[in-house]
Amino acid sequence: MIRCITCCMTLMLLLVSGCSKTQETMVFTKEPSKEFTITNPIAIPRIAETISLEWVMLADSVPGLTKENAAVYEMESRQFLVIQIAEIDGNTQLMFQTDFASEQTKSYRLMKLPDGVKKPHPQATTYCCFLPERYDDFAWENDKVANRMYGPALEWETITSGVDAWGKCVPYPVVEKFIRDYTQKEIPYHENHGEGGDFYKVGNTLGCGGLAPFVNEKVQLPGNFTDWKVLANGPIRSVFELTYKTWKAGDHTVSETKRISIDLGSNMSRFECLYSAQDEEAAPLAAGIILRDTSDQTWTGDGAIAYWLPTDFITGMFGCGVVFGSEYETEILKADSHLLLTLRQKIDTPVVYYAGSCWDENAEFDSFEKWRQYLTDFKERIDNPVVIEIKE
Repeated sequence: MIRCITCCMTLMLLLVSGCSKTQETMVFTKEPSKEFTITNPIAIPRIAETISLEWVMLADSVPGLTKENAAVYEMESRQFLVIQIAEIDGNTQLMFQTDFASEQTKSYRLMKLPDGVKKPHPQATTYCCFLPERYDDFAWENDKVANRMYGPALEWETITSGVDAWGKCVPYPVVEKFIRDYTQKEIPYHENHGEGGDFYKVGNTLGCGGLAPFVNEKVQLPGNFTDWKVLANGPIRSVFELTYKTWKAGDHTVSETKRISIDLGSNMSRFECLYSAQDEEAAPLAAGIILRDTSDQTWTGDGAIAYWLPTDFITGMFGCGVVFGSEYETEILKADSHLLLTLRQKIDTPVVYYAGSCWDENAEFDSFEKWRQYLTDFKERIDNPVVIEIKE
């Protein structure tokens, strides 16, 4: 008899809990809102997919909606999602992240955050910052990876637009801590003290995924960046620009602006590189990875390359990768000590590609095979973006 009473009480609690969630959903869905669906068109799942919506298309769709009170409610999970509002180039974007199974369609509602509901708090964030304490470095990171590029104060030693990649084994930001706190305390950040560190050396090269003019079988590097500007800074996406002053690339005189962004949950950063030149209509370019004597483990795919090598300062392996979308015609080449993807790009038209890294301290990438598969799936996703349908 006692068992029966216990079972009945448990059932009642479950029913009450279920009713509570159902009532909660009904209340939220009765709020003025704009419904939309998102479909993953491919068989490959998407984890931490960033969705970006143009605010101008949504602002008037919900009475009283503002950038301060906007909320996105996911119908399947029955929860409000973390959002980010970013204003870039005069355009306001509303961003959030969600997961998709193979060929899954999910429903959402844009609405004012209801009274009494707490705004969702991000558990992790992206981050970028200028670090003059370390010879004008500019660093960026998320919960998976960290990177930096070099500013003018380092030109006494290193002259490059190459990408430096750091290993991370914690989800919170670490680069600023390593550069500022560790340097002040004389703690070497080339060693792993439990959070990761700088285990990769760039030198005067493209490093782990840089891009530069490619003339006479040589990578034509500029000087280090001269100006920087932060456009957005987390939690979901961080975006910044680096400016490179005019330099000679063979017979070409060029200048460049790199716009770099990183999303939460991704090992890849997006690079949007804009070249200008007065005497050329198109520029020969190459994105790539410096090759080392310590490893010959390379991989080439359709518009993608990868390299697997020992870390420079500790035991373990490190992976670098570069991926172009299918809209670009690229050629794979080994030249000037690099593994390269080469192309020609019209001057004053941005070229967009992705570069990233991994460290085998993280079980997700404890083999080169897993890193290659990640890059293959990543390319499939960027070639087949999600389909967003806003309901009338």
